[in-house]
Amino acid sequence: EIADFLNVKQGDICPQSNVSSGLTKLLYSLPKRTGRNVILLSPNDFPTIGFVLKQAERSGYALRFVKGDIMDVENWKQAIDENVHIIHITHAISNTSQLLPVAEICALAKKQDVYSVVDIAQSVGIIPIDLGQWKPDFAIGTSVKFLCGGPGACFLYISPKILPKCEPVDVGWFSHENPFEMGIHHFKYAPDALRFFGGTPSPAPYTAALNALQFWKNYEQHEIHTKAQSYLDILTTSVPDEFLVSPKNSRKRGGTLVIAPKQRIPIRNALEKNMILHDERNEGFRFSVHAYTPQDDVNLLAHVLKSTL
Repeated sequence: EIADFLNVKQGDICPQSNVSSGLTKLLYSLPKRTGRNVILLSPNDFPTIGFVLKQAERSGYALRFVKGDIMDVENWKQAIDENVHIIHITHAISNTSQLLPVAEICALAKKQDVYSVVDIAQSVGIIPIDLGQWKPDFAIGTSVKFLCGGPGACFLYISPKILPKCEPVDVGWFSHENPFEMGIHHFKYAPDALRFFGGTPSPAPYTAALNALQFWKNYEQHEIHTKAQSYLDILTTSVPDEFLVSPKNSRKRGGTLVIAPKQRIPIRNALEKNMILHDERNEGFRFSVHAYTPQDDVNLLAHVLKSTL
């Protein structure tokens, strides 16, 4: 189901327990390349990405962060040189809802012979994604966000062109070509993405996530995207520009509105009084919408924002 959702083949997808584990597995599956020891990422990536990649310094890698506006392809271009080994690209930034030009950045990486990893955790299920068009080497995602499938059901995509180079270190009997061979002295990687599977999985999270994916078959991805962005347009126009963190332009925005008012207590109290679920971080208040969000809920939040800010 995930493969169909992302326009790739089933054999290119491997279930994972979480994004961090998937990123760790793919990072150490790749062969080292002389002179290429830099891992390029954004300072706005989700913290778990930084935590995982920081550990790679123990294996001789060095982290490099993109400087300037991360939505500007030119800044990525300037950061990629002959020393870069792998590049991590977040599609939708968690704390700002910025949507990065993934296809263009992946093309830059490919031109420089740099491995690309795209994180779609904050966008899959709310923004149409076509990995077949982007052509990244890897992609990591989760069912816990807009796919509404709950935790523990993440996934890793590996391009069939890059798969033969990948020899995961973190393996288990489900990574074996024939898991039921039961020969302790013989291990051979599975011929497809399942070589990244590892040991015995927990089926319950995947069962929940599968049901969620089957529910989303009732919707067309572009229909979901159009509806969500129309809601976010309503909310965005209810907020003074000076308080907006997420982009006004729907083509550059994920599925979340992020605002940072100068005075937080009034809006915090108003949201609590109206029982509006939200998330507050250093960057501001975050509000997410989806295809199933009632129009009345959006109108109520818009009213609260207009009357409080």
